Amino acid sequence: MLSLMTLPRVLELADPHYPKALRRLPQPPPILHVQGRLELLERPGIAVVGTRCHTTYGRDATVSIVLGLVRAGYVIVSGLARGIDSIAHRTALDVGGDTVGVLGTGLDVPYPPEHEDLAALMAERGCLVTEFPPGTPPLKYHFPQRNRLIAGLARAVLVVEAPEKSGALITAHYALDEGKEIFAVPGPIHNESSRGTHRLIQDGAFLVASAADILDVLGSRAGEPTPLPDAESAASCALGQTGLHPGASELARRVWAALEAGAVDVEDLSGAVGASPGPLATALLELELAGLVQKLPGPRYARAAVVPGS
Repeated sequence: MLSLMTLPRVLELADPHYPKALRRLPQPPPILHVQGRLELLERPGIAVVGTRCHTTYGRDATVSIVLGLVRAGYVIVSGLARGIDSIAHRTALDVGGDTVGVLGTGLDVPYPPEHEDLAALMAERGCLVTEFPPGTPPLKYHFPQRNRLIAGLARAVLVVEAPEKSGALITAHYALDEGKEIFAVPGPIHNESSRGTHRLIQDGAFLVASAADILDVLGSRAGEPTPLPDAESAASCALGQTGLHPGASELARRVWAALEAGAVDVEDLSGAVGASPGPLATALLELELAGLVQKLPGPRYARAAVVPGS
């Protein structure tokens, strides 16, 4: 069940809280059902979408790019689906960022069912929005329909992995119709999940290897270019006199502390910090991008032998 701490609201088209971005759609929903922080619907967002059957490569790319976008002040918008969507939402939440989930069901029908806890967390710390009334089940044709809202709320769309027939590509095409920028992550040429993204790139989408590639085009939330720092300057920023910078996530702090005595096997590290594999991978990547930890065979992790900027 969704949290009762943030009660759902119904926004009609004439309501002053109705998102301006959706009001500009050719056929805006006459009614929206919203739960969570309404202000996120007015902040600059980037849609991060992709296949439900993601690869390890796609997961890692999503985590690293979302980390950079969150640091630049963008809201992460996605569809709460399995795969790339949920990775994008969880990564944003894990590092204290903001995220909006657009549902193809009623607010009281979390879908897929295993994302019920994620939906509850987003209702408290982020925002959930749908045009479908309470009790609406996950009907197949609802999801392409909701994709236009994902595109509508976002300033641009990033497609991480997508086969040639994919809901993520539908979202990208909606965004194109609105004159918005499309970004795509290239992948291995023989992977089915790369075919859709490669087609987008061939058709003019920006090729993305890092969040900096997106920020170079869009700029920061304030509208000024804010490229990500390189590893050395990122580490200098992340590491303070008494440990990690206050901007580091709480889990990253626990991981950093757990590595003080030396290298730790990833399974032992999971138990030491009390984190499941997904959030732990996000925290480790956060520290790796800052140049503070290194991956060793095993797999094991250790603090970097020489901390940049120290």
